[in-house]
Amino acid sequence: MNDIINKEELLGELDGDWEFLEESVEMLMEDAPNLLAEIKNGLAGNDTEMIWKNAHSVKSMVGNFSAKRAFDAAYHVEGLGRKGVAGEMDIAIASLESEVDLLIEALTDLLKTKQS
Repeated sequence: MNDIINKEELLGELDGDWEFLEESVEMLMEDAPNLLAEIKNGLAGNDTEMIWKNAHSVKSMVGNFSAKRAFDAAYHVEGLGRKGVAGEMDIAIASLESEVDLLIEALTDLLKTKQS
C-alpha cells in the first residue's frame, strides 16, 4: 500500500481524522471519474486546454492523499496538455486512470482497517 499511498504521512496530515478521510475518499470516488472522462473528451476533441485543466484538478485531488504515483501521473498528463503534446497522451492518460483506480482501491482498503 505504501507504494500507492503513504499511510503514515496521510494519517499524520489528517491528525488521524478517519471521518474526514472517509468523506474525502467519497469525494474522490465521485469526482475522479468525471474529471478523467473530461480528459478523454479533451483528447478526442484535441482540446489540450481541457486536458491540462482537468489533469490539474486530478493532481490537486490526489495530492491530498499522499499518493505520489497518482500525483506524478496527473502531473505528466497536465504537462503534456500544457505543451500541446498529443503523441504520448493516450499512454499517459491510461496510466493516470490506472493510478487513480489503484489509489481508490488502496484508500478503500485503508478505510477497512479502521472498521476492523
